[in-house]
Amino acid sequence: MRLNLLVPLLGLALLACKTEPQADSATQLSPAARSFVHQALAPFAGDTLIDHHVHVIGLGNSGSGIEVNADMQSLSHPFKYTRFNSFLDAAGIDDLARADQQYIDILLSQIEQIEVPLKVVGLALDRHYLENGEPLAAETEIYVPNQYLVNLSETHPEQIIPAISLHPYRKDAVSELEKWSKKGVRVVKWVPNAMGIDPSSSLCDPFYQAMNRLDMVLLSHAGEEQAIDSQGRQHLGNPLLLRRALNSGVKVIVAHCAVSGKSIDLDDPEGKRVKNFDLFMRLFDDPQYEGLLYADISAMTLLNQVGDPLKTMLERQDLHARLLYGSDYPLPAVDILNNNTALKLWGIIAEEDLPLLQEIQSYNPLLYNLVLLRSIRHPETGARFSTDLFLNRIP
Repeated sequence: MRLNLLVPLLGLALLACKTEPQADSATQLSPAARSFVHQALAPFAGDTLIDHHVHVIGLGNSGSGIEVNADMQSLSHPFKYTRFNSFLDAAGIDDLARADQQYIDILLSQIEQIEVPLKVVGLALDRHYLENGEPLAAETEIYVPNQYLVNLSETHPEQIIPAISLHPYRKDAVSELEKWSKKGVRVVKWVPNAMGIDPSSSLCDPFYQAMNRLDMVLLSHAGEEQAIDSQGRQHLGNPLLLRRALNSGVKVIVAHCAVSGKSIDLDDPEGKRVKNFDLFMRLFDDPQYEGLLYADISAMTLLNQVGDPLKTMLERQDLHARLLYGSDYPLPAVDILNNNTALKLWGIIAEEDLPLLQEIQSYNPLLYNLVLLRSIRHPETGARFSTDLFLNRIP
């Protein structure tokens, strides 16, 4: 999840302006918007689509086991407080006593409104751990337990696919991998910057070996992380650090194609800082990682991310077989980040599509994100994301 705004405090204040998902949005869309949606989704009739990047959050007030750092619920820490509550607000949560269940209810309602079957990969999030294998509560902003995601998937098997999150420094990391693998879970979610994981550390080797043996896939954030506090640890989002996992034979999905921020080029003797997207593309274009390295396209259309990386991925049709659709929900519900004027100025969407997309977003953010990604095109060549990209599955 990412939130790298140009003016953070002002941006977070604006995040209070959010979409209110409607219970019967599909019937409330105008005829023009319904036609626009149908045109976008018609190629998938008879298919089941998968959104590979959906966050599950809450307040832990339903027996979910979710834990939220006290700083994020205290006005004594206004930035953290505003940031976290903006996500709850955007997701439509207005009853904090039922936050966990309301979040899921609204998510499921949006899924049901989409005219083609859609499953979402719901993401757990492990705690921050030290190298000695001990958890560090002070650096853990939110903890979303693996058991909660598995429970949700068992209750809603047609809508939710669980992705667990395990810190590789945990003393029980390998045994936990084995436990969840036996439950049929294949995806492990990391946010290295927030969780304190160095993917290039030898401490990860037993974890990588177990993942390879169990045929599990690593979905890892790369690039800067701003939605969860990563102060002093942004260097852990360097895409090149994931080479150790790839060289161990682990399949890796890089979230967001690493579009945010810069890192030190570890291949440069002078240690120059390079855009994370360019470092990611160096890996993606390396023939030795074909069949191992994948990416999701979530968050690439957000106001603060629009630019050359999105144009590059639209143009690179040869890479579309290795890209997965993802929304980064609840970010599609955040109005300020989904101001599509920038996309219009870049020539990535047609001007006449703007009001239709805004209408769809106000009713169903999940549907909106899917339609948006189906509608964008390269400003010079007209290239679009291939239809097959939306049908790709976790490798």
